[in-house]
Amino acid sequence: MLRVFSAILALALTLSASAYAQTSVAGAWDLSIVGPEGPVTSTATLKQDGENVTGSIETPQGVAEMKGTYKGKTLNMGFTLQTPQGPLEIKVTGEVDGASMKGVIDFGMGMAEFTAKKK
Repeated sequence: MLRVFSAILALALTLSASAYAQTSVAGAWDLSIVGPEGPVTSTATLKQDGENVTGSIETPQGVAEMKGTYKGKTLNMGFTLQTPQGPLEIKVTGEVDGASMKGVIDFGMGMAEFTAKKK
């Protein structure tokens, strides 16, 4: 009986660890953004604590700190870029599927689609 209980407990722990590993967005991501003048590449590095996500994104305009949430398969993040015209608030919404993601970046004055792959 103890062996059966131990086997069930070990299986439950393995399955829950696998489920957690599949739902984590923590790590480095390579993004490809469909810009009006062609594709733009960026790298985001994310940290996850439950549903809360923080990190940074490296863009051609510089590095910015990001924060947001990850619920279900949806990642919602926001960050601010400093531009010559002043700060630009940017919102990112992505659907995560394992080690890939696709979604939309809202620049306030326009939107762009993106894809991302986890490194």
